[in-house]
Amino acid sequence: MQMRPLVVCAALALAASPVGAAPASMNFTAAWTNIFETDLGQGGTVGLSGLTVTGGANWGLSQTSSLGVQVRVDVDNWQFDKPVGFGGLTPWQATNRFSLSVPYSMRLDGGWNVALTPSIESNGEEGASSSKTLAYGMTGMVMKGFAQDKVIGLGVAVFRNIEETRFFPFFVVDWKLAENWRLSNPLQVSPSGPAGLMLSYQLSPQWELGAGAAYRSYRFRLANDNPVASEGVGEADYMPVFAQATYRGQGGWRFDLYGGAMTGGRLKVMDRSGDNDIAKDDVKTAPAMAASFSARF
Repeated sequence: MQMRPLVVCAALALAASPVGAAPASMNFTAAWTNIFETDLGQGGTVGLSGLTVTGGANWGLSQTSSLGVQVRVDVDNWQFDKPVGFGGLTPWQATNRFSLSVPYSMRLDGGWNVALTPSIESNGEEGASSSKTLAYGMTGMVMKGFAQDKVIGLGVAVFRNIEETRFFPFFVVDWKLAENWRLSNPLQVSPSGPAGLMLSYQLSPQWELGAGAAYRSYRFRLANDNPVASEGVGEADYMPVFAQATYRGQGGWRFDLYGGAMTGGRLKVMDRSGDNDIAKDDVKTAPAMAASFSARF
């Protein structure tokens, strides 16, 4: 990997954990996702199963500011069968993402909050050269709280991700619409895209139901021995549309179960520069399900 961004991010991570200081809070999430086998537009099939593990901690720097560290690992296992659009060859197999982010937030007067999150990632197919998998960037958000349960804001993200620079604005919302109704963001902002929107209904103190959608675009370096494009660039775009059931237990833990579909899918293989398409194909709408367990302590 390129060393300068790694050194900067590592220094920030160390600054977030002062010697002898216990974190104000910690978090952990483990999630499993399965996209069932579906047809490719030109022939053949594709499916995906993945595991995500996230953990982090947060330290209070003052009464109005905090700094944290978040580490995330994603392992996705792709299954292709006779993909005609890629010459019958498997465009990629397992892909891995490793990320480190350092969120900083500050509370201002009048209910305003500012947050900055630098991050660095490694995105690649198994066997890809680690020096060519680097992605890094910054997310910034400005939010206004009108009440304890009414927060809205705007954000901007800039990421350099595998031969491409991405810039996108996004909305930040956590707004209680009525007694049991809430509009919020279901996902984290990352090089893969903005956070999406979800409408949820509180059935009881423990149970919540919701429905939402988002846009995801994953970009990764291909392996040295990839049969379609050695050291090329792979990309998978789709829009998850889902329903969600959440159970919150005592002690800060929760369990989420999702069911839905991956729509508008497209897979692409590009050359090493990421500028020229070598092969691509559309993905038919696929049923999907996921489950996650998370805890804060």
